[in-house]
Amino acid sequence: MPRPSLQDLIRLRRQGAFVARERELGLFARNLDGAPSDPTHRFLFHVHGVGGVGKSTLVREWERLAVGRGALTAYVDDSVHSVPEVMAVVAEQFARQGRPLKALEKRLEAHRRRVHEALAASGADAAGGSGDGDGASVVSSAVVRAGLVGVGMVPGVGAFAPVVDGERLARGADRFAASLSARFRDQDDVRLVLDPLRALSPVLLAELGRVAEEVPWTALFFDTYENTAPFLDAWLRDLTTTDRYGEAPGNLVLTLAGRNRPDPVLWGDHPDLAAHLALEPLTENETGRLLDARGIHDEGARRAVWEGSAGLPVLVTTLADHPGDTVLAGATAVDRFLGRDAPPEQREAALACALPRTLDEDVCAAATEEPGDPAALFATLTALPFVSGREGAPRYHDVVRAPMLHLRRTTAPARWRAAHLRLAALHERRYDELVGCAPTGGAGARDEADPARLHARLEAAYHRLCAHPATALPELLAEGATAARLGAAPARRWARTLADAGRDNGDAATRGWGADCLAVLDEDDGPEGRARLAGLLVDRPGLGEQARAGALHARAALHREAGALAKALADYDRLDALRPGDWRTAMERAVAHRQTGAYAAALAHLDEAESRLAAADAGGTEPDPASLARLVRERGETRRHLGQFEEAVTLLGQALGLAPGDPGTLVSRASAHLSLGRPELAVADLDQALGRRPDHFWALLKRARAHDSLGDRDAALADLARAAELAQDPALVIGERAEIHRRAGEHTAAVAAFGEAIAADPGYLWAYGGRAMAHHALGDTEAAVADLRHALSGKPDYLWARLRLAEIHHEQGSCEAEFEEYDEAVAATGGRLARPYVLRAQARAAHREHQQALRDFDRALQIEPGDERVRELAEEWTRACAAASADGTTIPEPAAEAPDAVSWRRSDSSWGHGGTSAGW
Repeated sequence: MPRPSLQDLIRLRRQGAFVARERELGLFARNLDGAPSDPTHRFLFHVHGVGGVGKSTLVREWERLAVGRGALTAYVDDSVHSVPEVMAVVAEQFARQGRPLKALEKRLEAHRRRVHEALAASGADAAGGSGDGDGASVVSSAVVRAGLVGVGMVPGVGAFAPVVDGERLARGADRFAASLSARFRDQDDVRLVLDPLRALSPVLLAELGRVAEEVPWTALFFDTYENTAPFLDAWLRDLTTTDRYGEAPGNLVLTLAGRNRPDPVLWGDHPDLAAHLALEPLTENETGRLLDARGIHDEGARRAVWEGSAGLPVLVTTLADHPGDTVLAGATAVDRFLGRDAPPEQREAALACALPRTLDEDVCAAATEEPGDPAALFATLTALPFVSGREGAPRYHDVVRAPMLHLRRTTAPARWRAAHLRLAALHERRYDELVGCAPTGGAGARDEADPARLHARLEAAYHRLCAHPATALPELLAEGATAARLGAAPARRWARTLADAGRDNGDAATRGWGADCLAVLDEDDGPEGRARLAGLLVDRPGLGEQARAGALHARAALHREAGALAKALADYDRLDALRPGDWRTAMERAVAHRQTGAYAAALAHLDEAESRLAAADAGGTEPDPASLARLVRERGETRRHLGQFEEAVTLLGQALGLAPGDPGTLVSRASAHLSLGRPELAVADLDQALGRRPDHFWALLKRARAHDSLGDRDAALADLARAAELAQDPALVIGERAEIHRRAGEHTAAVAAFGEAIAADPGYLWAYGGRAMAHHALGDTEAAVADLRHALSGKPDYLWARLRLAEIHHEQGSCEAEFEEYDEAVAATGGRLARPYVLRAQARAAHREHQQALRDFDRALQIEPGDERVRELAEEWTRACAAASADGTTIPEPAAEAPDAVSWRRSDSSWGHGGTSAGW
């Protein structure tokens, strides 16, 4: 019998030391002892639990069980950074087991070679100075890298991918893709570079299917999944539960092990095919069995291990490895983790570097008073058994870090404060550098949500809170309003920073704030929940007047986002009481009124905001250009909503003069151009907006609409494909694709596509309106009316749907039903809008109800006295009515209904269906 290798002996020892987890082992073993066709069979095992609870050890045991049953296995952890790297690891491990995936290996090699050639070629172009003046060729290499970073494929980028300058990379991307096509000629090679998942995944599945015929099971194990899920989760779901890439073998079993619960959106539809296991710490009995296996029988030592570990296997093992005097004497947790014989400098460095939440070389240098060689120190620390995330953002295990922090804070408070202040200064410098490197103009608050900026800002705040909680707490609370407005993820990171600092600095006030803010977000992190978060900042003591006003502004804006407009207006009343004469309050109140459709009130409050701004200027407070740009932009946006598109274009152009390149303003002006029938100008604005913000979802939807208007359907669909990749709102993308069908007269396809959009989001009322129009075009009036009625049941003041119903009744000659809809439109909008009165006036005049028609026109002019369209229509109808009364003739249709004029009755771009799909 051959002598066992060292690796064999280590595996046998680990196997002998593995105790407990009998339920989990039995469940996995029974799954492999059955057949894939068994109704109880599970193709997916998802294990989740806190760090150190034993997930990796259990996964290795499961792999051992699978190998013992003849399975072909592969183990993948977070040392990979992309799907192609995962494929390479699987192929390598299968080859070692005598089952090479030669076709996949060949394609992976071609992929690596083509990526290298593309990068080398674009680098040569840049070095040679070829390309246009705005540096498209120089950026070609970066464009490829940007695409690769999206799937984690650039070695060395790892967790720092979010800081890559996506806006700069986007310029020249289309031209670079074209150059690849010219260089490689074979489109398969182009796809290998630009879309590796679609190019490689079918090959992987084909190879898995081939080797699966030769073995009873194929088992893939993905460990430390919390780090790889961002690029693996959706791909694995598509690979196994859809036919997007082909068919997966029936004897394939996946195991995903990480700290987080499975994503319910991705995996929630397969409860009968997956086993979700929450791994808990060991019981005291199980801990005792593990200590028995390690030869620790002294009761005092065993009690110390249990009390010091709380059953967390990583701590049980760590403490069991140092039983001697360290355990029996109840030495500090630091001695337990590092060992009493650790050199003093190593012990001190480990203690100092427990202060930061994440580590890198510069952070280690700032944390220690005499860092020496930061690279060597960082390498030593990341090799410690309780440091995780070595390939990304290394951090101490929480259960190890907590006693180290407590020891440092209580035994060396001066050094504690000094180190935290050095770390705060480091992150503040990083934040300032990121701000200084940012492109100028237009990004505004969005830049603050940039992951790198947010990380630097919050790490600095965390360390200042640990050093001086009394002074730093109000400062971080004042930033809560901005975090709430930025979105759910920034709000959670802000609240988590409060909670972490309160846990680590021993300050009860900080800890209480953190717990309460996280509780609000755990209940609801949407706009309503974040409005409640801002409400905590408004209503509790602890903020100064300026910070409280900022929290009120944030809460009002979030109320608007949630559709709670009455609450928003009430907050603006409070702001006026708190800070009388503030021009921003008047401007934001105008936006709230615009959302309700009260355009006259919106314009009046914009006038008030302008007066307040002028008064502030006269008082010596000069407004910055960004503030002026915002005010002019909101005036232009209000004119656009009124249908006064020429005025809107002029005003939005003035706003761009004050804030050149602002993406939001460019998208708004593009919308006005579209409504004026100028799609080529819309495309120019949207190109510029997307040059600054390649991920601008609304800009992509609007540009798709503009391309479609220009007859470039391929470009429109390409924009929608890019929008779909952002995964911001799939229903909107499907709805826009349906609208392309409808506008092309492909009404049957439009009905089907609108149905898909509704299935993706049953509350997507605009899609019901679009489907109603398609049904009507197909002659199915009953279905059209049903869709419009459904939309109105969800939103009684959905004016477009109400007026469309009136038009259908008009076509059918149902005068009474038509007028009922107009009356409902007036009632549903509270008499605040001119359009229902204008349309009812037209209908009344057509039915020779002259006086009632004139009264409706008068009311419309009272509501919107500055709207020239209303005035022109009223005057034309007045003349027509007078002429008809004089000679007894029928009222003619006015010129405003001519095909080349804007029609109030049937307009897709003004007040109509086509102008509301993308939220603009």
